[in-house]
Amino acid sequence: MKKLFLLLLTQTILISCSSKRKEMTQYGPDSDRIHWYGRIVQDNSGNRVLVSSASGLKFRFGGNKCTIRLKNEVPAGNYNYFSIVLDGIHQQRIAIHADTFIPLEIKSLKSAPFHEVELYKETEALIGRIVINKIEADSLIAYSEDRRKKIEFIGNSITVGMSDDPSLVPCDKGTWFDQHNAYDTYGPRTARALDLEYMISGVSGIGIYRNWNTDGPTIGTVYDQANMSANSNELQWDFRQFSPDIVTICLGTNDMSAGDGVTPRLPFDSTRFINAYVAFIQKINTHYPDAKVLLLNTPLVSYANTEILNLCLQSVKAKAEASIPKLKSVSVFAFTMMEGKGCGGHPDLEQHKRMADELIPVIKKML
Repeated sequence: MKKLFLLLLTQTILISCSSKRKEMTQYGPDSDRIHWYGRIVQDNSGNRVLVSSASGLKFRFGGNKCTIRLKNEVPAGNYNYFSIVLDGIHQQRIAIHADTFIPLEIKSLKSAPFHEVELYKETEALIGRIVINKIEADSLIAYSEDRRKKIEFIGNSITVGMSDDPSLVPCDKGTWFDQHNAYDTYGPRTARALDLEYMISGVSGIGIYRNWNTDGPTIGTVYDQANMSANSNELQWDFRQFSPDIVTICLGTNDMSAGDGVTPRLPFDSTRFINAYVAFIQKINTHYPDAKVLLLNTPLVSYANTEILNLCLQSVKAKAEASIPKLKSVSVFAFTMMEGKGCGGHPDLEQHKRMADELIPVIKKML
Protein backbone atom coordinates (compact mmCIF):
# COMPACT_ATOMS: atom_id res chain seq x y z
CA MET A 1 0.00 0.00 0.00
CA LYS A 2 1.27 3.47 -0.82
CA LYS A 3 2.23 5.55 2.19
CA LEU A 4 2.27 9.28 2.80
CA PHE A 5 3.68 10.87 5.92
CA LEU A 6 3.63 14.50 6.97
CA LEU A 7 4.45 16.00 10.37
CA LEU A 8 3.04 19.51 10.49
CA LEU A 9 4.96 22.39 12.01
CA THR A 10 2.38 23.11 14.70
CA GLN A 11 3.52 19.93 16.49
CA THR A 12 -0.10 19.38 17.53
CA ILE A 13 -1.31 17.54 14.46
CA LEU A 14 -0.08 14.47 12.68
CA ILE A 15 -1.30 13.57 9.21
CA SER A 16 -0.12 10.29 7.77
CA CYS A 17 -1.12 7.38 5.60
CA SER A 18 -0.35 3.97 7.00
CA SER A 19 -1.50 0.39 6.56
CA LYS A 20 -1.35 -0.27 10.34
CA ARG A 21 -4.55 1.04 11.87
CA LYS A 22 -6.78 -0.22 14.68
CA GLU A 23 -10.39 -1.00 13.83
CA MET A 24 -12.68 2.02 13.92
CA THR A 25 -16.29 2.67 12.90
CA GLN A 26 -16.69 3.22 9.17
CA TYR A 27 -18.87 6.02 7.79
CA GLY A 28 -19.81 6.10 4.11
CA PRO A 29 -20.10 9.34 2.12
CA ASP A 30 -23.88 9.35 2.56
CA SER A 31 -23.63 9.65 6.35
CA ASP A 32 -25.61 12.60 7.68
CA ARG A 33 -22.67 13.35 9.97
CA ILE A 34 -20.53 14.42 7.02
CA HIS A 35 -21.19 17.82 5.45
CA TRP A 36 -20.19 18.41 1.82
CA TYR A 37 -19.41 21.72 0.12
CA GLY A 38 -18.90 22.98 -3.42
CA ARG A 39 -19.41 21.16 -6.68
CA ILE A 40 -19.59 17.55 -5.48
CA VAL A 41 -20.82 14.60 -7.54
CA GLN A 42 -21.39 10.93 -6.76
CA ASP A 43 -19.73 8.21 -8.82
CA ASN A 44 -21.20 4.82 -9.72
CA SER A 45 -19.74 3.26 -6.57
CA GLY A 46 -21.37 5.78 -4.26
CA ASN A 47 -18.14 7.67 -3.57
CA ARG A 48 -18.23 11.45 -3.33
CA VAL A 49 -16.09 13.29 -5.85
CA LEU A 50 -14.63 16.73 -5.12
CA VAL A 51 -14.73 18.63 -8.40
CA SER A 52 -14.50 22.39 -8.00
CA SER A 53 -11.96 24.63 -6.32
CA ALA A 54 -12.43 24.67 -2.53
CA SER A 55 -14.98 21.84 -2.68
CA GLY A 56 -14.68 19.67 0.38
CA LEU A 57 -16.13 18.06 3.45
CA LYS A 58 -16.42 18.74 7.14
CA PHE A 59 -17.11 16.51 10.14
CA ARG A 60 -16.54 16.19 13.87
CA PHE A 61 -15.04 13.08 15.41
CA GLY A 62 -14.61 11.70 18.92
CA GLY A 63 -11.26 10.35 20.05
CA ASN A 64 -7.87 11.59 18.95
CA LYS A 65 -7.68 10.41 15.34
CA CYS A 66 -9.65 9.60 12.24
CA THR A 67 -8.94 8.34 8.74
CA ILE A 68 -10.19 9.57 5.37
CA ARG A 69 -9.85 7.18 2.44
CA LEU A 70 -9.26 9.12 -0.77
CA LYS A 71 -7.66 8.94 -4.18
CA ASN A 72 -6.68 11.08 -7.13
CA GLU A 73 -8.72 10.93 -10.37
CA VAL A 74 -7.06 13.00 -13.08
CA PRO A 75 -5.96 12.97 -16.73
CA ALA A 76 -2.61 11.26 -17.26
CA GLY A 77 0.25 13.10 -15.58
CA ASN A 78 -1.87 15.43 -13.45
CA TYR A 79 -2.25 15.44 -9.69
CA ASN A 80 -4.25 17.47 -7.22
CA TYR A 81 -3.63 19.44 -4.07
CA PHE A 82 -5.79 19.45 -0.96
CA SER A 83 -5.46 20.90 2.51
CA ILE A 84 -6.70 20.02 5.96
CA VAL A 85 -8.20 22.31 8.58
CA LEU A 86 -8.10 20.72 12.03
CA ASP A 87 -9.88 22.50 14.86
CA GLY A 88 -9.82 25.74 12.89
CA ILE A 89 -6.12 25.63 12.01
CA HIS A 90 -5.40 25.56 8.26
CA GLN A 91 -2.42 23.37 7.37
CA GLN A 92 -0.13 23.50 4.35
CA ARG A 93 -1.28 22.06 1.04
CA ILE A 94 -0.64 18.39 0.25
CA ALA A 95 -0.20 16.91 -3.23
CA ILE A 96 -2.07 13.67 -3.93
CA HIS A 97 -0.87 11.37 -6.72
CA ALA A 98 -2.40 8.03 -5.67
CA ASP A 99 -4.84 6.58 -8.20
CA THR A 100 -6.07 3.96 -5.70
CA PHE A 101 -7.65 4.67 -2.34
CA ILE A 102 -5.16 5.42 0.43
CA PRO A 103 -5.85 6.07 4.12
CA LEU A 104 -5.13 9.60 5.29
CA GLU A 105 -4.81 9.50 9.06
CA ILE A 106 -5.43 12.73 10.94
CA LYS A 107 -4.31 12.75 14.56
CA SER A 108 -4.61 15.49 17.15
CA LEU A 109 -2.26 15.57 20.12
CA LYS A 110 -4.68 17.81 22.00
CA SER A 111 -7.35 16.37 24.29
CA ALA A 112 -10.89 17.61 23.56
CA PRO A 113 -14.48 16.28 23.62
CA PHE A 114 -14.35 16.26 19.82
CA HIS A 115 -12.21 17.50 16.94
CA GLU A 116 -13.42 19.20 13.77
CA VAL A 117 -11.89 18.28 10.41
CA GLU A 118 -12.28 20.07 7.10
CA LEU A 119 -10.70 18.90 3.84
CA TYR A 120 -10.61 21.23 0.82
CA LYS A 121 -9.58 20.65 -2.77
CA GLU A 122 -7.08 23.38 -3.65
CA THR A 123 -6.84 22.79 -7.41
CA GLU A 124 -9.50 23.73 -9.94
CA ALA A 125 -11.93 21.43 -11.73
CA LEU A 126 -10.06 21.07 -15.02
CA ILE A 127 -7.00 19.60 -13.22
CA GLY A 128 -8.96 16.56 -12.06
CA ARG A 129 -10.91 15.24 -9.10
CA ILE A 130 -10.37 13.92 -5.59
CA VAL A 131 -12.54 10.93 -4.68
CA ILE A 132 -13.61 10.26 -1.08
CA ASN A 133 -14.51 6.67 -0.22
CA LYS A 134 -15.20 6.69 3.52
CA ILE A 135 -14.22 8.03 6.93
CA GLU A 136 -13.13 5.89 9.86
CA ALA A 137 -13.25 7.13 13.45
CA ASP A 138 -14.20 6.06 16.95
CA SER A 139 -17.34 8.10 16.33
CA LEU A 140 -18.62 10.96 14.19
CA ILE A 141 -20.67 13.55 16.03
CA ALA A 142 -23.86 14.94 14.50
CA TYR A 143 -24.31 18.69 14.13
CA SER A 144 -26.30 21.00 11.86
CA GLU A 145 -25.31 23.81 9.49
CA ASP A 146 -28.60 23.99 7.60
CA ARG A 147 -29.40 27.58 8.58
CA ARG A 148 -26.24 29.20 7.24
CA LYS A 149 -26.71 31.56 4.31
CA LYS A 150 -24.96 30.73 1.06
CA ILE A 151 -22.80 32.53 -1.48
CA GLU A 152 -21.33 31.52 -4.84
CA PHE A 153 -18.17 33.00 -6.32
CA ILE A 154 -17.99 32.78 -10.13
CA GLY A 155 -14.78 33.78 -11.84
CA ASN A 156 -11.49 33.04 -13.54
CA SER A 157 -7.94 32.29 -12.35
CA ILE A 158 -8.14 34.96 -9.65
CA THR A 159 -11.24 33.39 -8.11
CA VAL A 160 -9.91 29.80 -8.22
CA GLY A 161 -6.58 30.77 -6.66
CA MET A 162 -4.22 30.12 -9.54
CA SER A 163 -0.60 31.19 -8.93
CA ASP A 164 -1.28 32.75 -5.53
CA ASP A 165 0.85 30.50 -3.32
CA PRO A 166 4.48 29.59 -4.21
CA SER A 167 5.23 28.32 -0.69
CA LEU A 168 5.66 24.71 -1.86
CA VAL A 169 6.86 25.21 -5.44
CA PRO A 170 8.43 28.53 -6.54
CA CYS A 171 7.00 30.52 -9.43
CA ASP A 172 8.11 29.25 -12.86
CA LYS A 173 8.91 25.83 -11.37
CA GLY A 174 6.92 22.60 -11.45
CA THR A 175 3.58 22.56 -13.27
CA TRP A 176 1.23 25.50 -13.82
CA PHE A 177 -1.11 24.39 -11.02
CA ASP A 178 1.50 23.83 -8.28
CA GLN A 179 0.76 27.27 -6.84
CA HIS A 180 -3.04 26.84 -6.68
CA ASN A 181 -4.50 27.72 -3.27
CA ALA A 182 -8.28 28.10 -3.40
CA TYR A 183 -8.89 28.10 0.35
CA ASP A 184 -7.10 31.41 0.89
CA THR A 185 -8.60 33.33 -2.03
CA TYR A 186 -10.81 36.40 -1.55
CA GLY A 187 -14.04 34.39 -1.84
CA PRO A 188 -13.57 31.79 0.90
CA ARG A 189 -11.96 34.42 3.13
CA THR A 190 -15.05 36.60 2.74
CA ALA A 191 -17.41 33.69 3.35
CA ARG A 192 -15.60 32.51 6.48
CA ALA A 193 -15.57 36.02 7.92
CA LEU A 194 -19.36 36.20 7.54
CA ASP A 195 -20.05 32.54 8.42
CA LEU A 196 -21.46 31.77 4.98
CA GLU A 197 -21.48 28.45 3.17
CA TYR A 198 -19.76 29.00 -0.18
CA MET A 199 -19.10 27.46 -3.56
CA ILE A 200 -16.53 28.45 -6.19
CA SER A 201 -17.44 28.03 -9.86
CA GLY A 202 -14.47 29.13 -11.91
CA VAL A 203 -11.97 28.30 -14.63
CA SER A 204 -8.55 29.82 -15.21
CA GLY A 205 -8.43 31.85 -18.41
CA ILE A 206 -12.20 32.03 -18.90
CA GLY A 207 -14.19 35.09 -19.90
CA ILE A 208 -17.66 36.38 -20.64
CA TYR A 209 -17.57 36.50 -24.45
CA ARG A 210 -14.00 35.31 -25.08
CA ASN A 211 -11.23 33.70 -23.07
CA TRP A 212 -7.62 34.66 -22.45
CA ASN A 213 -6.36 33.30 -25.75
CA THR A 214 -9.36 31.69 -27.45
CA ASP A 215 -12.90 32.60 -28.46
CA GLY A 216 -14.37 29.93 -26.18
CA PRO A 217 -15.86 27.98 -24.58
CA THR A 218 -16.80 30.84 -22.29
CA ILE A 219 -18.47 30.86 -18.89
CA GLY A 220 -22.00 30.70 -20.28
CA THR A 221 -21.17 27.44 -22.07
CA VAL A 222 -19.39 25.60 -19.26
CA TYR A 223 -21.31 26.80 -16.22
CA ASP A 224 -23.98 24.09 -16.35
CA GLN A 225 -21.39 21.29 -16.41
CA ALA A 226 -20.35 19.88 -13.05
CA ASN A 227 -16.66 20.23 -13.86
CA MET A 228 -16.99 23.48 -15.85
CA SER A 229 -16.07 21.69 -19.08
CA ALA A 230 -17.41 22.14 -22.61
CA ASN A 231 -17.50 18.36 -23.07
CA SER A 232 -21.15 17.51 -23.67
CA ASN A 233 -20.57 14.01 -22.29
CA GLU A 234 -19.70 15.36 -18.85
CA LEU A 235 -22.17 15.23 -15.99
CA GLN A 236 -24.53 18.20 -15.72
CA TRP A 237 -24.39 20.10 -12.44
CA ASP A 238 -27.46 19.60 -10.24
CA PHE A 239 -28.36 23.14 -9.22
CA ARG A 240 -30.67 21.81 -6.52
CA GLN A 241 -27.60 20.95 -4.46
CA PHE A 242 -26.74 24.57 -3.75
CA SER A 243 -29.06 27.56 -3.80
CA PRO A 244 -27.11 30.71 -2.93
CA ASP A 245 -28.52 33.88 -1.41
CA ILE A 246 -25.83 35.90 -3.20
CA VAL A 247 -23.94 35.22 -6.45
CA THR A 248 -20.79 37.21 -7.18
CA ILE A 249 -19.28 37.30 -10.67
CA CYS A 250 -15.69 38.43 -11.16
CA LEU A 251 -14.95 38.26 -14.89
CA GLY A 252 -13.52 40.57 -17.53
CA THR A 253 -9.76 40.19 -17.14
CA ASN A 254 -9.53 37.66 -19.95
CA ASP A 255 -12.03 39.38 -22.23
CA MET A 256 -9.84 42.48 -22.09
CA SER A 257 -6.57 40.56 -22.42
CA ALA A 258 -4.35 40.97 -25.47
CA GLY A 259 -3.70 37.21 -25.41
CA ASP A 260 -0.29 35.70 -26.07
CA GLY A 261 0.68 38.15 -28.80
CA VAL A 262 0.81 35.35 -31.38
CA THR A 263 -2.79 34.22 -31.86
CA PRO A 264 -4.79 36.89 -33.76
CA ARG A 265 -6.86 38.94 -31.32
CA LEU A 266 -9.44 41.63 -32.09
CA PRO A 267 -9.78 44.68 -29.83
CA PHE A 268 -12.12 44.38 -26.86
CA ASP A 269 -15.75 44.61 -27.97
CA SER A 270 -17.78 46.26 -25.22
CA THR A 271 -21.12 45.57 -26.94
CA ARG A 272 -20.46 41.84 -27.17
CA PHE A 273 -19.21 41.83 -23.59
CA ILE A 274 -22.31 43.59 -22.25
CA ASN A 275 -24.76 41.43 -24.20
CA ALA A 276 -23.04 38.17 -23.23
CA TYR A 277 -22.86 39.27 -19.60
CA VAL A 278 -26.59 40.05 -19.46
CA ALA A 279 -27.33 36.67 -21.03
CA PHE A 280 -25.23 35.00 -18.33
CA ILE A 281 -27.08 36.86 -15.59
CA GLN A 282 -30.31 35.60 -17.16
CA LYS A 283 -28.93 32.06 -16.84
CA ILE A 284 -28.03 32.69 -13.20
CA ASN A 285 -31.51 34.06 -12.54
CA THR A 286 -33.07 30.97 -14.11
CA HIS A 287 -31.13 28.71 -11.76
CA TYR A 288 -31.36 30.97 -8.69
CA PRO A 289 -34.44 33.23 -8.98
CA ASP A 290 -34.13 34.38 -5.35
CA ALA A 291 -30.42 35.24 -5.44
CA LYS A 292 -28.95 38.72 -5.38
CA VAL A 293 -26.23 39.24 -7.99
CA LEU A 294 -23.07 41.24 -7.37
CA LEU A 295 -20.81 42.14 -10.31
CA LEU A 296 -17.14 42.56 -9.39
CA ASN A 297 -14.54 44.30 -11.46
CA THR A 298 -11.07 42.83 -11.75
CA PRO A 299 -8.32 44.61 -9.80
CA LEU A 300 -5.54 43.60 -12.19
CA VAL A 301 -6.26 45.39 -15.48
CA SER A 302 -4.65 48.69 -16.46
CA TYR A 303 -6.15 52.01 -15.37
CA ALA A 304 -7.62 52.63 -18.83
CA ASN A 305 -9.15 49.16 -18.96
CA THR A 306 -10.45 49.51 -15.42
CA GLU A 307 -12.40 52.60 -16.46
CA ILE A 308 -13.80 50.75 -19.49
CA LEU A 309 -14.69 47.67 -17.44
CA ASN A 310 -16.42 49.69 -14.73
CA LEU A 311 -18.52 51.50 -17.35
CA CYS A 312 -19.39 48.16 -18.95
CA LEU A 313 -20.48 46.70 -15.62
CA GLN A 314 -22.77 49.66 -15.00
CA SER A 315 -24.28 49.11 -18.46
CA VAL A 316 -24.69 45.40 -17.68
CA LYS A 317 -26.50 46.28 -14.46
CA ALA A 318 -28.86 48.70 -16.21
CA LYS A 319 -29.61 46.34 -19.07
CA ALA A 320 -30.13 43.34 -16.78
CA GLU A 321 -32.53 45.29 -14.57
CA ALA A 322 -34.48 46.40 -17.64
CA SER A 323 -34.61 43.03 -19.41
CA ILE A 324 -34.89 40.43 -16.60
CA PRO A 325 -38.22 41.17 -14.87
CA LYS A 326 -37.84 38.69 -12.00
CA LEU A 327 -34.24 39.58 -11.16
CA LYS A 328 -34.12 40.16 -7.40
CA SER A 329 -31.25 42.66 -7.48
CA VAL A 330 -27.99 43.34 -9.29
CA SER A 331 -25.25 45.64 -8.03
CA VAL A 332 -21.65 46.50 -8.86
CA PHE A 333 -18.54 46.69 -6.69
CA ALA A 334 -15.07 47.80 -7.81
CA PHE A 335 -11.96 46.49 -6.10
CA THR A 336 -9.03 48.85 -5.63
CA MET A 337 -6.55 48.44 -8.46
CA MET A 338 -3.40 46.44 -7.76
CA GLU A 339 -0.38 44.97 -9.47
CA GLY A 340 -0.41 41.23 -8.90
CA LYS A 341 2.46 40.00 -6.74
CA GLY A 342 1.78 36.29 -7.21
CA CYS A 343 3.12 34.10 -10.00
CA GLY A 344 2.46 35.38 -13.50
CA GLY A 345 1.05 38.66 -12.24
CA HIS A 346 -1.79 37.07 -10.25
CA PRO A 347 -2.71 38.24 -6.75
CA ASP A 348 -0.73 36.64 -3.94
CA LEU A 349 -2.28 35.53 -0.65
CA GLU A 350 -1.84 38.93 1.00
CA GLN A 351 -3.59 40.62 -1.93
CA HIS A 352 -6.44 38.11 -1.71
CA LYS A 353 -6.77 39.10 1.94
CA ARG A 354 -6.95 42.75 0.90
CA MET A 355 -9.65 41.95 -1.66
CA ALA A 356 -11.62 40.09 1.00
CA ASP A 357 -11.27 42.99 3.43
CA GLU A 358 -12.81 45.26 0.79
CA LEU A 359 -15.58 42.81 -0.10
CA ILE A 360 -16.68 41.74 3.39
CA PRO A 361 -18.62 44.94 4.29
CA VAL A 362 -20.28 44.94 0.86
CA ILE A 363 -21.55 41.37 1.24
CA LYS A 364 -22.55 42.01 4.85
CA LYS A 365 -24.92 44.78 3.73
CA MET A 366 -26.49 42.45 1.17
CA LEU A 367 -27.36 39.70 3.66
